[in-house]
Amino acid sequence: MLALATSSFLSSCVRKDYYTATPVPTYQNVYDEEFEADRAGWNFTDSYDSAYADVQGGTYEVVDYSWTRSHNASVATHANFNYDFQIQTRIQSNNQMALIFGASNNNLGYSFFIDNTGYFAVYYEGNGYPTTILNWQSSSAISINSWNNLEIDQQGNYWIGYINNVQVFKVQSYQTSGSQCGFMVMPNTTGYADYLTVHW
Repeated sequence: MLALATSSFLSSCVRKDYYTATPVPTYQNVYDEEFEADRAGWNFTDSYDSAYADVQGGTYEVVDYSWTRSHNASVATHANFNYDFQIQTRIQSNNQMALIFGASNNNLGYSFFIDNTGYFAVYYEGNGYPTTILNWQSSSAISINSWNNLEIDQQGNYWIGYINNVQVFKVQSYQTSGSQCGFMVMPNTTGYADYLTVHW
């Protein structure tokens, strides 16, 4: 069944290079991950929870077969998430999956979640006990059973989130603890990421 799901997801994966929801400010640095090979340490295996993640030649797969615990993978980008930045990615899952940013080795950072029923949310993940920044709410911008472009920008003192080129939130920015960026899946989720680009 996983093989069929993987085939279905990958067959629709055509990246739109440098998808941009808003005019791109002049950034000095870029981190660009195409998932052609695991050069940054994305892969993991958690046999206890039946979870794993794997770079598959242009796509990143994160699988969590557990029922009680989320799993995340993030890597250092060297970005400074306390000033203006832009993060772009393209993801798809059969349940709930998030873009993670501002994380460190001892802090899970912040999450921008979407699910496969048309809802999104924003959390401070911290040390594993999430605090709600923006509670789950529906958006017609989310494509069900398909790929979704996510973008989050910091402009001044605000974080602005986009789904498929539609602004879905604007909230006060928060202090971040690190440069790590990545993905999180909730229990009973198979998720995929097409690419990850960070400008700062």
